[in-house]
Amino acid sequence: MTRSADRLADELSRRDFIQRVGALGAGAFVLAAVPVAERMIAADRALATVMPDDATLQAFADTMVPGRKARWTDMGDEIDPQAIAGVDSQPGAVEADALRAYHDPLLGFESLAGPFQADLNGRALAIGGGPFLTLPFDKRVSTCLSGLDFGNGSRVLWEAAAAVPFAAFCAAIEHPIGTNKHPLGIAKYCSGYRVMGYPGAAPNGYTGFSYGRKLSQERTQKGYLP
Repeated sequence: MTRSADRLADELSRRDFIQRVGALGAGAFVLAAVPVAERMIAADRALATVMPDDATLQAFADTMVPGRKARWTDMGDEIDPQAIAGVDSQPGAVEADALRAYHDPLLGFESLAGPFQADLNGRALAIGGGPFLTLPFDKRVSTCLSGLDFGNGSRVLWEAAAAVPFAAFCAAIEHPIGTNKHPLGIAKYCSGYRVMGYPGAAPNGYTGFSYGRKLSQERTQKGYLP
């Protein structure tokens, strides 16, 4: 196989496809939310200066895709000790590097951070009596249900914020392809794939894999399955 063919095969790999679709999907949600964020900033200029609060974003990501308590993400970033509620026994979005995705300039979520965090903490204060980060998990869930309610005029901001941790966990958008980059393979590197049972890329394929039957060499009557 030629070098160009090898490159084409890499580009068409299932894992790369999932990663690209995940990133594009999250990016589309962010793009759709920009007009709403701009209107909120126009009404309150102070929102434009609000910097993303990493611990709060991690807490929100953990509410969307809950996980076990952890100190470090898959890629070695620190996790705020208050962020993960620990309601699940397996890794969640925070451990799968959702925070990196929130800061990824290709997604552009940081442009929404001020308005989103203002709405998030405002609702958290009304529902749970404190900032979102300090709330127990059930109050975090109630806050998110309020923000994602169809009656909320800023719902699109919440949809964008929710899309990011799902893309980080399900599509591993912040993780390099495992092939030739990580000796243990992506399943040992990206906790989201490991939880879902997707083995990820392997340097030399999976030599022990078998469908348990011979592949058919026959042709169908009309060239397609019934």
